[in-house]
Amino acid sequence: MTYFVGWLFPLLAFALPLAATEVVLIQVPDQLELEVMQTSDAALSLTENEAGPVLQMTLGQTERWPGVTFTLDHGADVSTHGELVFQIKNTGESSAKIHCRIDSQPAGSEASETLTRTHPISLKPGVMREVRIPLVPYVHYEGISPEDFFGMRGIPFFSNESMHLENITQLIFFVIQDNTPHSFELGPIRLAGEPAPPSTTAVPEQVFPFIDQFGQFKHKDWPGKTHSLEAMIQAGVDEAAQLAEAAPPSSWNRYGGWKDGPQLEATGWFRTAKHDGKWTLVDPEGRLFFSVGIDGVAFKLGTIVDERQHWFDHLPEDNAENSELYFSWTPNLKRSHFYNKSVRAFSFHKFNAMRKYGDDWENRFAEMCTQRLPAWGVNTLGNWSSPDIYLRGKLPYVAYVRPDSKPLAGSSGHWGKFKDVLDPSFEASIRRKLSEPRLVETIEDPMCIGYFVDNELTFGDETAMAVAALQSPVDQSAKWVFLSDLKQKYGTIDALNTAWQTNYASWAAMLEATHAPEGDGAHADLVAFNTKFVRTYFSTIHRVLEEVAPNHMYLGCRYGSNAQITPVVLEANAEFADVVSFNVYSRHLADKLAGLERTGDKPYIIGEFHFGALDRGMFDTGLVKVADQDERADAYYQYVMDCVNHPNIVGCHWFQFCDSPTTGRLWDHENYQIGFTDTCDTPYAELIEASRRAGEDLYE
Repeated sequence: MTYFVGWLFPLLAFALPLAATEVVLIQVPDQLELEVMQTSDAALSLTENEAGPVLQMTLGQTERWPGVTFTLDHGADVSTHGELVFQIKNTGESSAKIHCRIDSQPAGSEASETLTRTHPISLKPGVMREVRIPLVPYVHYEGISPEDFFGMRGIPFFSNESMHLENITQLIFFVIQDNTPHSFELGPIRLAGEPAPPSTTAVPEQVFPFIDQFGQFKHKDWPGKTHSLEAMIQAGVDEAAQLAEAAPPSSWNRYGGWKDGPQLEATGWFRTAKHDGKWTLVDPEGRLFFSVGIDGVAFKLGTIVDERQHWFDHLPEDNAENSELYFSWTPNLKRSHFYNKSVRAFSFHKFNAMRKYGDDWENRFAEMCTQRLPAWGVNTLGNWSSPDIYLRGKLPYVAYVRPDSKPLAGSSGHWGKFKDVLDPSFEASIRRKLSEPRLVETIEDPMCIGYFVDNELTFGDETAMAVAALQSPVDQSAKWVFLSDLKQKYGTIDALNTAWQTNYASWAAMLEATHAPEGDGAHADLVAFNTKFVRTYFSTIHRVLEEVAPNHMYLGCRYGSNAQITPVVLEANAEFADVVSFNVYSRHLADKLAGLERTGDKPYIIGEFHFGALDRGMFDTGLVKVADQDERADAYYQYVMDCVNHPNIVGCHWFQFCDSPTTGRLWDHENYQIGFTDTCDTPYAELIEASRRAGEDLYE
């Protein structure tokens, strides 16, 4: 996030004793300092609360990351202490997540060597919290460095929280724009506690290879680790025997609905209803149904081996005999280390299943999955699950449609460019996807709850798609439609130039141009076209699904946890979708409810959530960190029950079935400990127990 560079303002770092082990690093500024501060979409003022003088920050809704930066002139050595401590209060009317970013550099180094750590702080309205951020020293090991472990989010031996404590250069407080007003009070930033002891991480004499034959970290042991092929095979035999004796929760009917609960109209299909003031799903038999699901019940694609062969203790030969395990891949995300390179990848998950289940391993794995989920208290196969599993008719499921039509060239987004929804290829691609063999089978299947279309789209602000259309080349349909609308409104290019304060020579020249207009003159027209574009997106999908699969629900587009969602987007989604879907990553659901509840009185479904820990041999916790497997289990149960008790939430789906590959997944290098099972197909006992308990309590 280099976007903050222009915000910097000078602020002295103090070292005033408060107590035996505390000093002030950054004092609350005085009025004179306040007047010279530079901010990004933030207004600053001084006030007092119960803790004393504080800096009041009121954040706007224009910039993507509104906030303020504290620059430490010449850097600050904080290695004498163990924690960074400050009090922060949410003075706004909505729950929010504020981020504290800390930048550090090796002393005397260039800015290019900056090490950045970001700490999220979730606050409900009116809540004050004392935040303590551990100061973890960067450790130098002879012979290895973080650069040796490329293509992974988390890495071995080096902490994701470590910093160059001898040279902290700046602190940044910001929120990710969510089109909601936010304000905070921040007190002095202090140093406290004893410094962290020297690292006790043992580095073996021979670091490489560090991945064993099962895809696990080689240089550590933990409960549940697979130590031999014989043990992995026996674990499968033992689990199969246990599942043969297991049954779904006794309160469930064959769909996982409330067997003895209220009887509503039975339509033979899943639908939504409002019952006793609460939104709910209704199963084909007319029983209330809360969808507890797991995403990605399927084989994991694998991890890249090119340039990293020396990492792996044993890989089978890359030949025709092992063609199901190896494949080629070209990552197209610019943040990938392997961006635009054609590389070879290998799936340890498949390799382990092949050895664990033997002959007919794919079918045996699929059958095991359909037995596991009900026994674990899970009644839904979530997004990205394999059709080979969900079309067996054993469990309700959601299906996924991803249009692959012409992109809007001038757009950008987290996962890539938006589709040009005004191009005929957009509607055609949805119809084509629904005609593919495995999706065709869902259309008349009563086990199908409905369809997610797309995932974590970046809609941008209230003018984003209009600006993107103008920045696109001549052959962009959205651009032609936009100009057609403008011609109809203004008649002549001179009239448009007068209104927009532009100087296009002609309509043809405007069509050729690839820049957005400056100033406020075009704003109303940009908003109008952006609204048309957004509504076309949702209405087109709704219309096609109504025609092709009228018995199934449109479940929305799965907004990202920190997505910028304008009122126009939410209104169109709520109008045209049966359910509005969000991927909500947070330790507590309540911390994110403000964003969901802007949708109004509609049913919502949580498409993704998870928790991860570092106590089982993985290098990254995922998006929500917990201490260990026990806390992971507790967090799961609490999150599911909070969803069940919310009047609008009709389901929540965990992401994902299996841990990410230890050395990172293909496209963006995630290597998160987020599975119900590990890469050896071993279930996490603590999470399974909590999941079963949630399933038993689902309809209580």
